[in-house]
Amino acid sequence: MRKPLMVMAAAAFAAIGFTAPAQATVTDVDMPFGMAYGNSTTSGTIHFTDGYTASVSGAVHAASGARQVCVQGVNNTAATDTVCSPWAYEGGPNQPLSASLRIAAPGGVQRVYIWMVDGGNALLAQEYCTRSGCTRQF
Repeated sequence: MRKPLMVMAAAAFAAIGFTAPAQATVTDVDMPFGMAYGNSTTSGTIHFTDGYTASVSGAVHAASGARQVCVQGVNNTAATDTVCSPWAYEGGPNQPLSASLRIAAPGGVQRVYIWMVDGGNALLAQEYCTRSGCTRQF
């Protein structure tokens, strides 16, 4: 009985001591983000680590009314707590956003959602970011 070529090749590699190539390692990535609603803006950077966390730093500027920016990390069905900036008000200073998001699951934080709300908590703008880029949802 003849053995298929792939079975013989696998047996030969095993006998010689070759193994399958290792999985590609995940490296740290810095992903910039930014959104605007009229002249109100938010921008910053998400630092995806090679571990379980993503760190977010940024600011929100209110051109009218009150504005706040919030973030949440997601990995499949697991999610972090929501972290929000202080309120920024028209004519006032930009308000900082600083968050460390952690999910203790394979791959850690895979996606970070960012959204801007007004003083009545109406959603004004939203996007999500991964290690590959950001996508504006509206």
